[in-house]
Amino acid sequence: MGLVDAVNTVLNALPARWPLPLPASAVIVTALTLAINSWVTLDIARDVAANSELLTLDSKCQFTTFDYIVVGAGGAGMVVATRIANASSSNRVLLLEAGGEPSILNGIPSMDFFLLNQPANTWIYNSTVQNHACENNDGKRSLTTRGKMMGGSTSINFMMYVRGNKEDFNRWSTEDAGGDTQWNYENLLPYFKKSEDYNGAYAGDASSSEYHGKGGLLNVATHDYMPGVDDFLAAAIEKGYTVGDYNGENQEVFSKLDVTTQDGWRESTYRAFYQDTGKPSNLCIKKYAHVTKINFRNVNGKPRATGVTYQRHNLTRSVTARKEVIMSAGTFGSPKLLMLSGVGPQAHLKSLNIPVVKDLPVGQNLNDHAFTIIGPFMASPSLNPNRDVTAQAAANFLLSGTGALAAPAGLAGVAFFTSPVAEPAYPDLQVVDFSVALYPELPRDLNKLFGIRVDILDNWFTPYHKNNTDARFLVLWAGRAKSVGNVTLASTNPNDNPNIDPQYLANPDDTEALLYGFKKVVDLFENSTALNTPIFPKPVPGCESLPFKSDDYYRCAIKKFSGSLYHHVGTCSLGKVVDNNLKVIGIDHLRVIDASVMPRTPNGNTQASTIMIAEKGSDLIIADM
Repeated sequence: MGLVDAVNTVLNALPARWPLPLPASAVIVTALTLAINSWVTLDIARDVAANSELLTLDSKCQFTTFDYIVVGAGGAGMVVATRIANASSSNRVLLLEAGGEPSILNGIPSMDFFLLNQPANTWIYNSTVQNHACENNDGKRSLTTRGKMMGGSTSINFMMYVRGNKEDFNRWSTEDAGGDTQWNYENLLPYFKKSEDYNGAYAGDASSSEYHGKGGLLNVATHDYMPGVDDFLAAAIEKGYTVGDYNGENQEVFSKLDVTTQDGWRESTYRAFYQDTGKPSNLCIKKYAHVTKINFRNVNGKPRATGVTYQRHNLTRSVTARKEVIMSAGTFGSPKLLMLSGVGPQAHLKSLNIPVVKDLPVGQNLNDHAFTIIGPFMASPSLNPNRDVTAQAAANFLLSGTGALAAPAGLAGVAFFTSPVAEPAYPDLQVVDFSVALYPELPRDLNKLFGIRVDILDNWFTPYHKNNTDARFLVLWAGRAKSVGNVTLASTNPNDNPNIDPQYLANPDDTEALLYGFKKVVDLFENSTALNTPIFPKPVPGCESLPFKSDDYYRCAIKKFSGSLYHHVGTCSLGKVVDNNLKVIGIDHLRVIDASVMPRTPNGNTQASTIMIAEKGSDLIIADM
């Protein structure tokens, strides 16, 4: 008898639901934290033994001079490092990453709800106090994180593969790249397709090959566990909306989800571009290497990047790049390091006594998707970890890559709308059906995810969450928000987080766009036979004095429950900080290739477009080899 047959024999003898000894939600956060802390401690010990700064067993790393140095092994950096290493075996490539190996728990898709704020392997940031949003958050601040490990945020995110609207990229070309057509949708589509091995919800469509790639390194799939998605799509059809591929011809659709998974496991860029596809013999990876400075020298009156300084295992080292330094540290990490090194707004750098290498608007174009929560709607089915994390669910995941554990927690459908304030007039709103039940620990878990105050949520959900009531939330966000913020240095200490001020909802059009989407969603749930479910009867805390379901009530709800979906871009913007070849303007041998170069957010989750930029940037480097 094989393993699968043996396990199935045991499972068939068990009840259909075989719960864990304790409610899963009561123990999962503590257990995950302990497990990840232990994993990181072990991984550091292994790294010191095998690849320390004093004695390394890795021949690829026995140098202090490399051809290329890539800073950050996240969604972009992992792609860039492997692509350029594979392009020329004679070039030595160094990849420096502040974190280490993701744990096996990072590979389980359903853990995404709990992985985003683990201090051992994530960067945890809080915004400054927001004056127009986040009113029910801890300290009226927005919480956000970034992955501090191989694969970066692709090792902890919700895995949604959403490119954005084609007009987003056409505007990059015309408005930011000075009409350079290499940045329009037609010329960027091949880079989306290059990465992709598409096996998603629309793989059988006749038009799939026009918009999707096959045989790429990144598997894009769908999954079988989307609670209530059939009702969600049926209601959309009732209301006259279109159902289809949001990465295809028309984005303004309702749809099932496409996600970056492989055989039920998370498909991070680390797994897709490095672990599963060969490990280049000329690529040295140094984990737990925190880069603190880019080094420059003046050549013929112009600054040139010559290498970086980093701290690793309590030692400080400098390495030299013969050809290029590539910043892929992300929307917060890249501008922070540039400014610490003297590249940024002159007045800001001088205020911190940092010698100015180049005066550029680094950090001054922070864009993000401001979100709000709609609901809950007391509809079933939904995901309840106390009920649905079972022995059967674990077996389904391990044996066939299916079920609740193989899916992003509770995500069950997506839709896009065009609001009346969209300029130009194409979709500027995205909504995701977040089918998660009201269970006792939900206030704590939403606090960990979004920073919303536990006491407010606990009071609002009572008594429903104490009774484990099925429910669905909708997460709605302004896909093309008009509010723009900034990132500045808090100090000259490289270990300090920067000041992050996203200015959520500062532009009133963002609230009006969300209001439009809010009403569309409420109408979908309340006035369709497929859903036919009223919105939660208890008013949003802080909005009780306003007429329930009035426009002013909804505006209040938006301001109370709002914040970040971790889609920040723009702090090293195309056309302002980097040129059309992603080279830092006015500095030789230095590029930025990550989400920070996007001049504004696309109307979609930013994972897909970040990987596309990494593919594009890699080709730009290879062309100069």
